[in-house]
Amino acid sequence: MDTVLDRPWTTGHFLAWEDRQEGKHEFDGQQVIPMTGGSLAHQRIIANLWLSLTTLLGGRALMAVQEMRLRAGTRVRYPDVLVCADPLDQTTRTLTDAVAIFEVLSGDTATTDRIDKLIDYAELPSLRCYVLLEQTQVGATLLTREPNGPWTASAHTDGALVLPGLDIELPLAALYQGLTFPTQGLAGK
Repeated sequence: MDTVLDRPWTTGHFLAWEDRQEGKHEFDGQQVIPMTGGSLAHQRIIANLWLSLTTLLGGRALMAVQEMRLRAGTRVRYPDVLVCADPLDQTTRTLTDAVAIFEVLSGDTATTDRIDKLIDYAELPSLRCYVLLEQTQVGATLLTREPNGPWTASAHTDGALVLPGLDIELPLAALYQGLTFPTQGLAGK
């Protein structure tokens, strides 16, 4: 169900409204976007990612969080997983910064994740990496930067992602554990 706005909303107005809703919604600065559930593969990748990050981060002052509200300038998003500085107050409902953000791509959100959210997340001062994970095959696009610097992109289909700001190597195989994908034949073979 789309929410029709009777007048332009501020981010503060949206946050107060969303706190009273049962479902999750994003706000792109102009319109409310209802969040829908993902596929089983999407949820499995998120669970594997959260578990891997939590294990690799160990006792550091960083915390992996799933699907928590994040304010980036006038935008409000729900990244699939993010890593932020810990400790946070247990009553925190909206985060305002992150060191790493992860999105699992799907057909209907891939363009938003690749373009709109990259622009939105670039406003976060401490963000060092943005990771886009494929859900139909093993694969990741890793975007990295120095604080407030330009993005550098790299594509990965195996091995581990070296994540700046987290000082960890995240094995791609661990993120896709329990999933199978159809093999693609090579042309001419």
